[in-house]
Amino acid sequence: DFFVDFLNINLVSYVRLASLALPLLKESSGHIVVVSAINGKVPVPNLTWHSTVKFGLDGFFSSLRVELMKAQQDVSVTLAILGLVKTPQAVEMLQNTEKGREALKMAVPIDETAMAIIRGGAARAREVYYPAALCWTLTKLRAIFPTVVEKIDFDI
Repeated sequence: DFFVDFLNINLVSYVRLASLALPLLKESSGHIVVVSAINGKVPVPNLTWHSTVKFGLDGFFSSLRVELMKAQQDVSVTLAILGLVKTPQAVEMLQNTEKGREALKMAVPIDETAMAIIRGGAARAREVYYPAALCWTLTKLRAIFPTVVEKIDFDI
């Protein structure tokens, strides 16, 4: 079943890997960096499966962060919340429609995105938003005005 495979690859594998690595991370005061997306914080239409995985990552790793903190373990967890990154896959998928081409104009370069993730991980930040102006703003707006944010036309 495609959905089960999708969940196993994009959510369960993260959870299993982190769980297996946790003893070593505790010994070494290690760090976990999880790459997620804005649709793990803000629901986006037509990306339901992707949102399911990204909300799941946020739930698991945010809970793990709290558990580690309460257990006074020096293991930090950084969640990278990314907007549209200009990957070859994104370009191929979006270049065929006018809305898609418009969305690609706002896509961020891969190298800049990677540097933002690396900087956030090195600083042991709780969360990294990139591009910050879009991702941080939408996340905070949804927390305050969920109905308003859910009415924004994200359809690409």
